[in-house]
Amino acid sequence: GLTSIPGTWIESIQITKGTGTVVNGFESMAGLVNLELKKPSEMERFFVNGYGNIFGRAEVNLNAGQIINSKWSTGTLAHASGMFGEMDNNGDGFRDTPKGNTYAFMNRWAFQGKKMESQFGVNAYRDEKLGGQTGYDSKSTSDKYGVHIDSRHVDVFAKTGFFMRKPYNSLGIVYNLKYQTLDALFGLRSFQGEEKRGYINAIYDGILGTTDHKIKTGASFLYTDMKQQQDSLSADRLDIIPGIFSEYTYTGMRLSSVLGARLDHHNVFGFQFTPRWHLKYVLTERTDLRFTAGKGWRIPNYLVDNVSLLASGRTWTALPQLKPEISWNAGASIVQEFKFFKQKSTWSADFYHTRFTNQLIVDREGDFTVFSNQEGGSYSNALQTEWNVNPLKNWELRFAYKYLDVKAQYAGKMQQQVMIPKHRGLVNTGYKTRNKRWEFDLTLSLIGKSRLPGTVTGGIEKDGRSYATMHAQITHIHKSWELYVGGENLTNYRQSTPILDAANPFGTTFDATQIWGPVMGTMIYGGFRYSLKREKKKI
Repeated sequence: GLTSIPGTWIESIQITKGTGTVVNGFESMAGLVNLELKKPSEMERFFVNGYGNIFGRAEVNLNAGQIINSKWSTGTLAHASGMFGEMDNNGDGFRDTPKGNTYAFMNRWAFQGKKMESQFGVNAYRDEKLGGQTGYDSKSTSDKYGVHIDSRHVDVFAKTGFFMRKPYNSLGIVYNLKYQTLDALFGLRSFQGEEKRGYINAIYDGILGTTDHKIKTGASFLYTDMKQQQDSLSADRLDIIPGIFSEYTYTGMRLSSVLGARLDHHNVFGFQFTPRWHLKYVLTERTDLRFTAGKGWRIPNYLVDNVSLLASGRTWTALPQLKPEISWNAGASIVQEFKFFKQKSTWSADFYHTRFTNQLIVDREGDFTVFSNQEGGSYSNALQTEWNVNPLKNWELRFAYKYLDVKAQYAGKMQQQVMIPKHRGLVNTGYKTRNKRWEFDLTLSLIGKSRLPGTVTGGIEKDGRSYATMHAQITHIHKSWELYVGGENLTNYRQSTPILDAANPFGTTFDATQIWGPVMGTMIYGGFRYSLKREKKKI
């Protein structure tokens, strides 16, 4: 997931709400997150970042970019981190956060020619975590309850683009090969997983007459060989999914529209048709309206997706028959720019509704963890509004609110999804001094109540409480150096009883899966960044 990609590797993040375009695949059910990594030809010649906090976490990040000649460039990104402290601030005998270490490495190459361009590279990481009772060590036999998670990943990737003789016409091909293993131990319960994945996506990009009418068409192929074993349960699966797609884009003075569809064939579930539509209308010079609707589907991995639920005494009831999850998503948004005390200000609001025709449900309301296919009925409504304003030069303010109504059939009745608060709020302010040598940032997060499974008793709240956390950071910039210090959870809020029946970790009533709030208190951290930027060529 996102934790496997260090923040220092990322150039920017683009978020698409609702269904994404069909060019990116069939799995987008409620949105897409695109992480744009630093490009070899544009990244720093050398960058190093060091970090440490009072709980015993330390990390170092190294980036280096090199332009070899007018056509070739390369970039190397490396990360190493570890959690060395053993924290038990609430005195329940369990580590508040797991110990462990993470190593990640990426090497990218880029070629830029007159008729083609290409990027390729390799990415690898290993993440190992040790949790459970204090003093637990996986290398020695012990009667302590321990959690040991070992994840290893390597993938090679490439992207090539060919420029055709006809203007505005090109062919792009994306390749990816991946191998990953995950071994986990939760007390006496174990999980082993292995994934082999191959993916190719060929995209033809052209125009129909003028640049107002663009078309993308192509084909993709996905191969996934997945093996999963959780004690006596297994979920081995082979997916072979060829697909074709086409997308038409119209760009006018005020109206822009993207209409696309794709047809995929699964070796077990047969043909799946996926239509999607996106529309943008410029109502005024400062008002944009957007609409989107479409279908998404995926093959759920019910064992590995829920591996954290092994940290309890509940027995799992296997899924009788695996079916693809299928959903329809529709939504709209508005973006309004205006002046606020003569300063630029932006207000936005969006609403998205997702209706599932089939969804994998994890029912934890009884004494068992039950996996089942729920055909129809389940849905989610997501409303978010945000206001950004600059009261003064170099001073930014942001206010945001989110409402999530996510319901499905649990214990025979429609209920809110567990561990998902209905209400969230955020206030963020940032200030940069005129000489750009000092930066200040403060964030207040407000989290509403969340529903817990109906069987929760024995000292743990029936519902997760509302709470607030505050984060702050101060950064000083001097030439090539940046020094920063900050704090997280400055309100020092902690969930009073995060683990049910912690005194009997091997019993049937033990449950460490009901953590809805912070477990650790205020955390203070500090670090530095040093970078040698690339010199800009004079024109």
